[in-house]
Parts: sequence; C-alpha cells; structure tokens
Amino acid sequence: MGLREFVGKFIPAVKPKPVLSRQEALTAIPVRNPLLEWERTEEGELLLKVPVEQRSLLIRWAILAFRLPPVRHIQLDEVGAAVWELCDGEHTVESIVQQMCKRTRMSRREVEASVSMFLKMLADRRLVAFKRGGKKKA
Repeated sequence: MGLREFVGKFIPAVKPKPVLSRQEALTAIPVRNPLLEWERTEEGELLLKVPVEQRSLLIRWAILAFRLPPVRHIQLDEVGAAVWELCDGEHTVESIVQQMCKRTRMSRREVEASVSMFLKMLADRRLVAFKRGGKKKA
C-alpha cells in the first residue's frame, strides 16, 4: 500500500484516482463542461472560451493589475473539433473512436490511442468529465 492509499483512508480528498479497465474506459461517456462556450471559425476550427477561475483574491488582483482577459481561448483543429462535438453526453468513447476511424485513414489502434490521449487532456483541464458506462450510440 502506497502513501497515497494510506492517507486516502483518512483524508477523502487524497484518495487515489480509480483505475479503469480498457472496457470501462471505452464505455465511459464524455460530457462537456457546461460553463464553456465555443464557436466555429471560418477555417473549420473550433474556438473554446474557458472562463478563468477567480476564486482567490490574488488571481482577481492579477487579472486587474495585468489587464488579463477573464476568458482563455483554446483553438481545436478539425479532428479535435469533431471529437469535441461528439462529447455531448450521449456518445461513448467507443462510438467516438468508431466515428473517427471512419473520418481518418488511421488504424483503429492509432485512433483509439489519440482519442484517449485527447480526452484525457480535456479532462485534466476540466473541459470534459466522464459518466460511467452506458449504451453505445452509433
């Protein structure tokens, strides 16, 4: 038992993240953060508008002092935009992989790896979350 697991018994905030099997991960359903806004550019890319967290007084002061915008912009290319649009709370990761296999000339394994890494990056930035399990939507 590692330190994180031991401390997690007593302090819930330190509990380790659950480890999902491949099958559980493929049946997970990505859901976009409802606080985000986005728009399509003329080039077919997608522009995400992410509000900057202003919980602490220091961050609010920095925004005012340095005239920082209250919103960050993240630009997704065509493939990223397609995956983002499929994160609607109804498609599983598996169905997203299947649709991306049809759109690209990559192998199933390559698509699965790249979609998984992209979704993990979105989740790490709190742009999407995952619901467990569900039926596939074609």
